Amino acid sequence: MRYLDLLNDVLCLAGCLRLIFFTRRGAAHHPWASMLAYLLIIAFGAAAILPWLEHSPGYGLAQMLLNAVLVAALFAVDGDVTKLFRPRCDTHVSLLQRVLKRRTWL
Repeated sequence: MRYLDLLNDVLCLAGCLRLIFFTRRGAAHHPWASMLAYLLIIAFGAAAILPWLEHSPGYGLAQMLLNAVLVAALFAVDGDVTKLFRPRCDTHVSLLQRVLKRRTWL
């Protein structure tokens, strides 16, 4: 196993664990944000486990850098995926943030 693959596995594992151990601390539950977090956990977990099962897709430097930026952003917002898409100004709310903040599925 190459060092780049090992570093990518560590990054994916860190992102997966950050999302798993996220606590809302009294905030409202948002089903769409939970679904996005769940899908990210599955993607990060699969990317971390597959190379150890000899099914390595052979990640390159670009994929490792993308994972590093995403994991750094997750740690910066304490694992809250709704804060990942928050705009700079509070007067404008993006469409993606409105969808993630919805309280009902339909």
